[in-house]
Amino acid sequence: MNRLPKHVTLKHLNAFVAVAQEASFTLAARRMFQTQSSITGLVRQLEDALGTQLFARTSRKVALTQIGQEFLPRVMRLLADFDGAIEDVVRYGTLERGRVAVAAAPSAITEIIAPAAAGYVQRRPGIRLYLRDDNSGRIQRLVAAQDVDFGLTSHWADAPSLHFEPLLEDRFGVLYHADDDAVRPDRAGYVRWASLAGHKLVGVVDETGIMALLRGRADLPIAAAAPFYEASSTTSQAALVKAGMGVALLPALAAQRVQEPGLRFSLLSRPTLVRTLCLIRRRDHALAPAALELMQVLREHVARIELPRGCRALRAPRAQPGPTEACA
Repeated sequence: MNRLPKHVTLKHLNAFVAVAQEASFTLAARRMFQTQSSITGLVRQLEDALGTQLFARTSRKVALTQIGQEFLPRVMRLLADFDGAIEDVVRYGTLERGRVAVAAAPSAITEIIAPAAAGYVQRRPGIRLYLRDDNSGRIQRLVAAQDVDFGLTSHWADAPSLHFEPLLEDRFGVLYHADDDAVRPDRAGYVRWASLAGHKLVGVVDETGIMALLRGRADLPIAAAAPFYEASSTTSQAALVKAGMGVALLPALAAQRVQEPGLRFSLLSRPTLVRTLCLIRRRDHALAPAALELMQVLREHVARIELPRGCRALRAPRAQPGPTEACA
């Protein structure tokens, strides 16, 4: 059975290295800003704990014994690893290093996260960012599984383990071809749902917050929840609309991302439909300082920028885990 020495501390090891490198108890004491008797005592305690002599002492010099020579490089590596570990933790806490992973709706990444992150990384050059665009259902699962630090998307399904903090409201409108004269906005620029009768709708696949909202409103036309065409993304939706195949129902922020010549977007009225984009995080998981700061940067960015027509910032306070807020 191995007998491990007790009471060996960093002070003992640092004293041993200093004496070995200086070949003098006097010089080692000066280097460590201690008395010679203190350094001598630390080395003697280390030798007693190890049960072996590390230095051969004469009246003229101090030299390492054979075992001391073998012990020195290993102690120096150990001290270097210790110092490196401490430095890494300190840099982590002071936001000099770290990694933040965020999953978000494509429109949230394009219109909110990327512009906000540009200033953030200039201030925190040692923080690495990982951004993943996905649909609402998968984003919630990624946050719940701690595969990402937090998410930014609309509510897809109730999840007691997650905290939803409303960040902004995003009103729905219709994306249509510029030559489609059948879609006629009123003087205020709004289009009534009833005026879309006769148009084929281009929708998106399941597990998106957009489809969850459309299917959750009984006062909307039946076709809104069962589009004739389906696409895997808002980019694909816009392509089908531009090809003249139909119209798409999109929140204003998502429409802003895919707007291009040949397409028009008007907000819908009677009834009004709004999605709420939320910052999503686990209730029982303490986020790293870098992730917490990025969330605050996003709050401040949304409150400061000019959002597209139909979007409204929700000036929420700094989020604290608590009862789930309504976020649809």
